[in-house]
Amino acid sequence: MSADLALPAHLDVMGQAQRLARPVTFLRPSGEGAPVALWGGTPSVPLPPELVVTDEDDLEDGAFFDHWLSIDARRLPVPLPGCLSLYEQSVEPLLLHNPEATLDMSGGTPLYAHPGIELPHINALFRSGTPALQAWMAELLGETPAALLARSDIGAYRHPTLDGLDQRLRSAHPLWAGGVTAQLGGWAWGWPDEAWDTRESRGERLLLTTFERSEPWIEVWWTERGLAGVAHLT
Repeated sequence: MSADLALPAHLDVMGQAQRLARPVTFLRPSGEGAPVALWGGTPSVPLPPELVVTDEDDLEDGAFFDHWLSIDARRLPVPLPGCLSLYEQSVEPLLLHNPEATLDMSGGTPLYAHPGIELPHINALFRSGTPALQAWMAELLGETPAALLARSDIGAYRHPTLDGLDQRLRSAHPLWAGGVTAQLGGWAWGWPDEAWDTRESRGERLLLTTFERSEPWIEVWWTERGLAGVAHLT
């Protein structure tokens, strides 16, 4: 944290952030033990015949399902048997889960599990922080806590102290720090096309976020109907 970022000691701002940290698994192309996923290469859950594109014009136009990632589904934050394969076509994700599949490591880049934690972003810190923390942030922004609680984005950029805190919370996240191909679990950070709390308010759970080859960034969620994929653009 920069020396000029003065945070009120009695609020223990970073301590509150640490208590809200979520366990994550970073998927990286190097590590110890057996790989848990494959980036590119042979999908563990192949496309059904009706989705395989063979027309040369369509292939040249990129109108085909591109295998991005296959993962041992037991490693997901909501463990499932078998494997999950993630495909992308024209910025649309396709998820195929086979409870009988085993991880195929042919071709592609093996990915290894690295346990870690993820701090909440500033909007989540405000939403889940103590009333005293909410009052402090709201005062800096010239608003009431109730008014900020009604919004997904508190607009931390409008005050240098909160903007600095926001940057501090972002600094270790793979979206900005790099070095991670994909991530299991963690906080939804929000995108221009979807507020960060939209799915969380419905009790959905973030399972996977891709960082390699972005844009798009692809998220996999666990919903009341099972697996759901969404692609985001900035």
